[in-house]
Amino acid sequence: MAPIRLICPGRFTPEALHRAYVGLAEAQGEQDVPILLLAQSDAHLSLGAAQRPGAELDRAACERLRIPVVQRALGGGLVWVDLGQLSYFFIFPPATRVRRAPELFALIAPWVIAVHAHFGLKAEVRDGHDFWCQERKIGGTGAATIGRSLVLGGSFILDAQWASFVDCVAAPSHEFRAWLTEALQEGLCSWSQLLDRVVEPDAVLAVCPALLRAAGYELVLPTEPTETEQYAMGQAELEDVDWDQPVRRRVPAGIKLKAGAFLTEQHWPDGHWLRVWTENGTFRRVAGSAWSAGQGDTLTGLQPGLAQLREQLQEIAGKEAPLWGERLLETAVWAD
Repeated sequence: MAPIRLICPGRFTPEALHRAYVGLAEAQGEQDVPILLLAQSDAHLSLGAAQRPGAELDRAACERLRIPVVQRALGGGLVWVDLGQLSYFFIFPPATRVRRAPELFALIAPWVIAVHAHFGLKAEVRDGHDFWCQERKIGGTGAATIGRSLVLGGSFILDAQWASFVDCVAAPSHEFRAWLTEALQEGLCSWSQLLDRVVEPDAVLAVCPALLRAAGYELVLPTEPTETEQYAMGQAELEDVDWDQPVRRRVPAGIKLKAGAFLTEQHWPDGHWLRVWTENGTFRRVAGSAWSAGQGDTLTGLQPGLAQLREQLQEIAGKEAPLWGERLLETAVWAD
């Protein structure tokens, strides 16, 4: 049995949530045992360590909707967090000899899967950092080394509400947001959508100790942050949210929907535009200003570079097919 401390402080403000795991990680010595922090937070947008708000978010919308934005220390992309989720953070100091994020993910994945299974959800690992259920993404993770510890965070998406997330994402058009809403509804789900009922965070917290033991962990004291840890949690520094810092968007001209799926939109000086949804190496949906409604749908399922794609472009774009072929490949994104 591997020792672990389970700490469940309750509900945090957005910044306090991210200070909590950063402070706990910074307070650990080399020989300390791992920690699992479980907590809730008020609604906010969490930017990955390498992202910047000016490239990813609509500042006016965030301010109008009063949605806080936090620059987190963990990797990954833009994440929506609200009270319909229960966040988890595994903190592994050096004594565990777990050095890399994939190693830590492999250790914690059986427990995450067991929590889902306890409530009737058959989750599985995808792409080495995500969890899927019924062919839909049901959770993701991000990791980083903080202090001397390796930290991996994620959340149980119990009953999240995505409307504010869609409103706050930087979008070149209203139709882009509409497609984003459709993509999220189809590809990213809450427990409540699959179970047709809402599981409360307290119900998940109640079963976590037993499921940790079943996964091979021995719960040890203290189960509350020590005075040193509380001080570190309160003093932990987060990177400032700098709206003016110039930086390239993580996904040029768009957003990553899930592993292998992207939504992008480009506009050109001649007034034309192109919107592309790619998924699993093919065009999922395409629309453009030079085509009539529905013509872009003829590209669905086609792969870049195939003769069939060129033929279909010739049919819908005529003599301008080469131009739109270039623009299509310029706009589409296939990998993060």
